[in-house]
Amino acid sequence: MEKQSNELRARLLATLPQPESLGKYREETAALLARHAKALRWDQVLANTVVFLAITLLLLSGNDYWRLGASTIHGLQIGSAALYFIGLIFQVRYKVYDSQVATLKEVKQVQLQILELQASLQKDR
Repeated sequence: MEKQSNELRARLLATLPQPESLGKYREETAALLARHAKALRWDQVLANTVVFLAITLLLLSGNDYWRLGASTIHGLQIGSAALYFIGLIFQVRYKVYDSQVATLKEVKQVQLQILELQASLQKDR
């Protein structure tokens, strides 16, 4: 068991970048997290827009101002329900992606802390 955990430790440490490139790795991490944050904002905008359009379509179907036929009103209501369902799927997708980005952020922070510790240990030697 001890041998297996040492092998796992060695493999995990081998995937980390070298402490010499700590500044470069910090910049790459910041750029990666910025890209994910931008994509996350656009996913939230898309999800909220689809839900907003579904609610607007539902309100338009209930408005008697345009004197729409019964089949048109039913079509608008069915379209509204479909859009609302799609919007909810986008909302769930956004929440999952948000949690993935939060986990990635934590992992990157731990990696940076490990690299900083390795760099400080090499300075002490």
